[in-house]
Amino acid sequence: SLARDFDLGMMGPPLSISMDFIAGGLVEMIGGLASAAVLAWYRWWAPLVLAGAWLATHWLLRESAIWRDRNTGEVRAAQRDSEYAYRLAVDPPAAKELRLFGLAGWVIERFVARRTRLHQLQYEATRLRERPVVWSLLLVVSANVLVFWSLANAAVSGSLDLGAAIVFAQCALSTSMIAFGGLNWALDWAASPVAAVLRLQAAMNSAGALRSGTRRADSMPRSAIRFRNVTFAYPSGGTTPVLKEFDLTIPAGSSLAIVGRNGAGKTTLAKLLCRLYDPQSGAIEVDGVDIREFDLENWRSRVTAVFQDFIRFELPLRDNVAPQGAPDDHVRAALASAGAGGLAKLDTILARGYEGGTDLSGGQWQRVALARALCAVRLGAGVVLLDEPTAQLDVRGEAEIFDRILAATRHCTTILISHRFSTVRQAGRICVLENGAVVELGTHDELMALGGRYRTMFDMQAQRFTAAEDEEGMAYDVLA
Repeated sequence: SLARDFDLGMMGPPLSISMDFIAGGLVEMIGGLASAAVLAWYRWWAPLVLAGAWLATHWLLRESAIWRDRNTGEVRAAQRDSEYAYRLAVDPPAAKELRLFGLAGWVIERFVARRTRLHQLQYEATRLRERPVVWSLLLVVSANVLVFWSLANAAVSGSLDLGAAIVFAQCALSTSMIAFGGLNWALDWAASPVAAVLRLQAAMNSAGALRSGTRRADSMPRSAIRFRNVTFAYPSGGTTPVLKEFDLTIPAGSSLAIVGRNGAGKTTLAKLLCRLYDPQSGAIEVDGVDIREFDLENWRSRVTAVFQDFIRFELPLRDNVAPQGAPDDHVRAALASAGAGGLAKLDTILARGYEGGTDLSGGQWQRVALARALCAVRLGAGVVLLDEPTAQLDVRGEAEIFDRILAATRHCTTILISHRFSTVRQAGRICVLENGAVVELGTHDELMALGGRYRTMFDMQAQRFTAAEDEEGMAYDVLA
């Protein structure tokens, strides 16, 4: 949303074009001021009248730019609503439910209403924005009529010879050109991108723009990752912290599973470790070094992740696995480790509508996302974050894939977030989160023997999955 708002604010001529106009406008202004000085020899008030018209024009155009910027928010909101209604009507993921629930007419009506509203706002914005321009024209024309009438009257009466009248008329025109020269228009054009940049800056400040450090994180972590008394609340989530004085140590090269109810802070931990956000207090330390001291890009090159809402590129399979490039051997090995070795050729575009393109199921896409993370490990990542990485796979497929993941990341620090205990139990240690704090920590056997929250959640899930049947009808215990 923020980026879309910024793009809408940046519509219009590029800032580089405005700078060219500003340079040309400054030359025009210097010439106009010189002409005004010459015109003053005719009548002292003539350049003052034209200059007054220019100042009034400048103020009116400035008011037009200010009004346009104030109106931008409403237009942007209407633009977003209109775009969403359009995407809802044409994007494939929504088609099934729109047809099933008979919502085609509702979607069309919604789109028409929002597009009509957008056009109304755009028309109103244009009408009100151009009103000051009309007043500017009237002022400049009136000032010029007054000066030229005086010159014509003087020439007819004989008090000014024809040659001098022509020279003064040219000076008057040159002075008037300041009002509608390149400088005014360039400043008006530049107002839109400048205002957009200021909005972006304000939004980034409120979101907490991240500062990069200078230290490098090559080959780290070597000993441990530690969350030390971390307190964090999302910028848009009010003052209630998701994590409060959170403390957890993760030995380097180990695997840790994090479980807990929705909203306990599991995904937040992953985002903080990726430095997508910084905590309000406390620190995340890698081998005793606050990660805020690391170069941001360098640290992120050491971390790879699969989030629940992973991106699906409408690009070839190769680029989905290695967007920044990697040897084909690495790509194929990552796909094999993710159980997607025979999914498609590397040059196959993963989207319909392209020549030779194909679409994937949810489970297949999840394997591609896992392959992306495993390929990053082959390229040097040392920390692997998996947030519900196999949620769209069947239980048996999930267990098989996680075995492969652990094998492929055996030299990495692996953090798994999952609700499926058939996967969780395979981790070296398990952390139970509740209300942003660690309430239990240990191995599967230790937590089962403890008989606390983990045991309760495990038993509840076991009642649903124990003695399940696979696709061939063979019984197996997924939690036994």
